[in-house]
Amino acid sequence: MTSSWSRVVARLGSSAERLAIWALVIGLVLASGVGWYVTHPLSGSEESIATVRADERVSVGQYDGTYVLEPANGEPSAGLVFYPGAHVAPDAYLASLAPLVSRTNVAVYVPRMPLGFAVFDPDAAGDVIAAQPTIDRWFVGGHSLGGAMACRYADGGRGRVDGLVLFASYCEASATPNVSTLSVTGSADTVLDRETYAARRANVPADATIVEIRGMNHSEFGSYIGQRGDQPAPIGYRTAHDRLADSVVPWFENRTGRGTRS
Repeated sequence: MTSSWSRVVARLGSSAERLAIWALVIGLVLASGVGWYVTHPLSGSEESIATVRADERVSVGQYDGTYVLEPANGEPSAGLVFYPGAHVAPDAYLASLAPLVSRTNVAVYVPRMPLGFAVFDPDAAGDVIAAQPTIDRWFVGGHSLGGAMACRYADGGRGRVDGLVLFASYCEASATPNVSTLSVTGSADTVLDRETYAARRANVPADATIVEIRGMNHSEFGSYIGQRGDQPAPIGYRTAHDRLADSVVPWFENRTGRGTRS
């Protein structure tokens, strides 16, 4: 009897050890997967980044994970802090936002978000603005989840914001009524929740500028690939960025008083 009981206890002990080992292995695999996901955001293509760096009208810099696009000649008269979409790297937006710098006098700042999600630092714009005391006019904006967090910053009364720019995004709650707003979507975007977007339309000012770009999908607001749920677009990235610039640049010109630069 004692011998049989000892064998049972031994088996149970071995089973518990095996379960503990398997739990440890599974935990390590999951942790590795999460770690890989966090450290490998969707980045801009090498070609798109090289094209911006080759543009003599645009100065490209970086500090503490924040990408900076500034006019190469002259001090900027306004700044835009742009929040990346979820799990998208800041460099993915250099090509789509560079025309704003090259054709106006606006500097663009794209901060890196904690773990790649703007929801963990919706006040990121405040740090950027505080570090640029020579710029007295500020806009905030973002793509997808980043746009929702930019709305939160603009509506939080944390500082003066002259305008709000939303790419394939919407505000979760009513935005500040006196903040000029530009909302741009793509007709081929299969990631944006259209029903929620329509339901949240009332959360931006009544005089907001609403634009839909024909043939543009979700990823083409940046220069990256791999967005889950996004379908191929009938137009390419370059065409999408040109059409985006044709909407964004005039909107900024009307609010900064700066004409198109040569």
